[in-house]
Amino acid sequence: MTAGPLVRNSRLLGLFSETVRGPEGSLRAVEAAGRGIAAEARCTLTVLADKRTTRSGRLDELLDGAHAAADRLVELGVIEDDLIELWSRRRGRELDDVSFEDGLRRIVMRLEAWPRDWSGGAT
Repeated sequence: MTAGPLVRNSRLLGLFSETVRGPEGSLRAVEAAGRGIAAEARCTLTVLADKRTTRSGRLDELLDGAHAAADRLVELGVIEDDLIELWSRRRGRELDDVSFEDGLRRIVMRLEAWPRDWSGGAT
């Protein structure tokens, strides 16, 4: 898909990586973080593939598609914000292991589902 290596600064990847590397990471949290890393990569590849797609059609259809794609990217940002909040609560010792793992699992499930609905602005 790309001519060279794909390097991207990602808060999602950073937080999932911290979960895997942290000494307090349980097996369930590490497993969820690994799934999150794979899901984030799939999201990134979906967006990159869409950027390379040429579209044609009526202007109003193209604009509607662009707005829909922007809305989907906002949804991805909300997932990222939720992970940041969960991680902050974990680091602040506001969550026990089970609550953190459950929250992490729910966020990863949302991330895994995200690209399935990606229309990429197509109408």
